[in-house]
Amino acid sequence: MKRTIIILAMAALVLGGCRKQADFHPYIGETGDLAYHNYSTQFEYLWKCISTGYVFWDVDDTDWDAVYSEYMPRFEALDAKHYAGQEVKVDELKNLYTGAMGGLRDHHMNIRIKNLFPAASDTMHEFYVSPGVLETETRDYFVSPTFISQILMYLNVQQMGLNYELEADENFIGTISELNTYAMYHYSLIKLPDGRKIPYLWQSCAAISYLMDGNSQETQQAATVIRHWLEAVRDTPREQLAGIILDNRANTGGCQDDLDYVLGSFINETTEVMQTRYKEGPGRYEHSVWTPYYIHPQSRYHRDLTAENIPYVVLCDLSSVSMGEIETSIIKKVLPTSHTIGERTYGATGPLQAVSSINLNYGGPFGDINTMHHYVYTSTFEARINGTVIEGIGYTPDQIVLRKNYGGEFKPQLDAAIEYIKNR
Repeated sequence: MKRTIIILAMAALVLGGCRKQADFHPYIGETGDLAYHNYSTQFEYLWKCISTGYVFWDVDDTDWDAVYSEYMPRFEALDAKHYAGQEVKVDELKNLYTGAMGGLRDHHMNIRIKNLFPAASDTMHEFYVSPGVLETETRDYFVSPTFISQILMYLNVQQMGLNYELEADENFIGTISELNTYAMYHYSLIKLPDGRKIPYLWQSCAAISYLMDGNSQETQQAATVIRHWLEAVRDTPREQLAGIILDNRANTGGCQDDLDYVLGSFINETTEVMQTRYKEGPGRYEHSVWTPYYIHPQSRYHRDLTAENIPYVVLCDLSSVSMGEIETSIIKKVLPTSHTIGERTYGATGPLQAVSSINLNYGGPFGDINTMHHYVYTSTFEARINGTVIEGIGYTPDQIVLRKNYGGEFKPQLDAAIEYIKNR
């Protein structure tokens, strides 16, 4: 598949002032069979891989050496317990890894561990540690995650409760087999009491660019829903077009090429939107140079929103992840008539997928759960927008509307978007 996940840096130069760790080269991007003899050797291996290959040491304030000093004796104590013939339960192991690695800033990171010596009394022998989940659950506006089934109920014609007429209301719900992704898209053409219209699109993931080029029946069905939104934005006469809405709530991320549709369709010149870099050596601060990423104007569904002063509202929430939040922040950065509403997003903005044209031996996911008893999913690249790295923080919208203040309901955020457009 030609598409890439999020954004990929394409150049490499070594930065100076690095802390070298040349005696260790991580086992990145491959699988292997390491014969761990105990818990402490496995912890040491993971600690070294993260020390060497983690891309966020420049913004992560975790004292990684102190983590080793504090937790190595605890893992050695687990070894002693095992050697004494006592069970080491999975919860004990999870608590140690949560304490050691659960505070890292990478919100894409997911640490999966299988107990080397499963306890007979345990029904589960694996666990996950997700720094992003742990951090977002501490935010004062946290409510239960935005479940897609709830969004679909809320977007149903009978459930929206907008008190506005819907001239169009279309859904795609299904599995995109080529992407191994369950995707949902919802298009509505909202008609205001004064007769003006608002084309609205909700997307559960960033797969538009793939779907628009797909040939299967399912991709064509999904593309029809998306195309109708783009056509409504492009073709509705100015006196009838009040504004447009892109709903990125519960958007779990996906393909960077989607920017060509949700933003490239509305710009007139090639525009730098963000920069990325990756780990290029074993030192913690040994990165490539920052490499700009550009988007280009697209003619197929083009409309100059800025020249026509058409408001473009993007909705986001705590469940806007990866491209769901990158897309939101970039639209705000580039389009003067854009406005963002909702909640500070999840904070998983580091690009993930490897590219063959550069050496990625010092970054990205590593391990194999079956042969190595661990798999660590972590960002390959660091990204910055407007000169700022928002990994682990998320994007803060222009207008805060918290679901927490409305009993977890989704409708007030959309109401705020419509009111903004009406009153602008």
